[in-house]
Amino acid sequence: MLAALAGAAAVLLAGCEHGSAGPPPSSAAGAGATSRTSDVAPTGGGSPESTGQPTGPIKATEQTAGLAATNPWFPLEPGIQWIELGTLKRGSTELEHRRVLTVTNVTKMIDGRRSVLVLDQNIDGGEVAEQAIDYLAIDEQGNVVYLGSYTEAYEGGEFVNAADGWLAGVDGAIQGTLLPADPQPGADPYIVIDVPGEERLTASVREIGASLCVPFDCYNDVLVVDEGGSEYKYFARGVGELKLEPNYSGGEQERLELINLTRLSSTALAELSTEALRLDEHARTTAPRVFARSEPAGPAS
Repeated sequence: MLAALAGAAAVLLAGCEHGSAGPPPSSAAGAGATSRTSDVAPTGGGSPESTGQPTGPIKATEQTAGLAATNPWFPLEPGIQWIELGTLKRGSTELEHRRVLTVTNVTKMIDGRRSVLVLDQNIDGGEVAEQAIDYLAIDEQGNVVYLGSYTEAYEGGEFVNAADGWLAGVDGAIQGTLLPADPQPGADPYIVIDVPGEERLTASVREIGASLCVPFDCYNDVLVVDEGGSEYKYFARGVGELKLEPNYSGGEQERLELINLTRLSSTALAELSTEALRLDEHARTTAPRVFARSEPAGPAS
C-alpha cells in the first residue's frame, strides 16, 4: 500500500498470517477543505478535535530527522498530515472513501538505511477499513525510496488479517523508488516495489507542467505519474500528492483528491506515532517471516 503522500509554503496550512490486535478507530469526523483538525483518532484514544491543532507553517525545506536530503515533490516532515476524500467503487457499490496520511516521528533501520514510518489510514463508509505503515526515506540524491510496508485490514472495527508485508533485504525484496529526485517525462520506468514471487510494480513520469484544481487549492507545474499502468498520481511541489485516479475500467476503482493539509500538534503526533509503533510491533506476530528479525521501530532521536 503506497503511501502516497500545497504551491508555496505559505498556503500549506490553508501472504501474511492472521493475528489479534486492538480495534482500530471505527469512524472519523468529516473534514471539509478548510478543516484544520486531525481526521482520525488513533487506537489508543483521543478525539479528532484534541489531536490535530496545527502548530505553524510547514516548510518544504525542513528535513525529517535522519534523512540525507529533501524531495520537492514529497515533503517528509514529521507531523505533516494529508487528508484526501473521494470514492471507492466495487462493482455497482460506491462508498465514500477517505484517506489520512501522517508522517510520524518514528523510524526503523531497514537494509542499512534509516526509514521514517508513514501511517496510512483508509476509511470507507465511515469505518476504518485498513491501516498501513509505509517505510520511506530520502536518499542522498533526493529520491524518495520505498523500503517496505505493512497493512492491516479491519471489519466492523475488528482486526481481520495482515493484508501485506515486505521489507527491503528480506526474501529478495529490494529498495524501490516512490518518487525520483529529478522526474523527467520520457525517462525509463522506475521500480516502486519488487518482491520476488509476490509483487513487482513500476511507474513512469507522464508529464510535468500540468494544471490541476482540487478542493484544497489550484496548482500549476503539476507532476503526473503513471503507476503500474493502472492509476495516475498528481503531485505539487512542496505539497505531495494532490489526486489519484484510475487508468482502467471495471474492477475496484479508487479516486481521491486532497481536501486538507495540516501540521499536527505535538500531542497528535505522539498519539499517531504510538499507533505506528503498535502496528510495527504487531507485524512481528502477523508476518513473522518478514518482520520477526527486523530492528524494532522507535522514536526518532
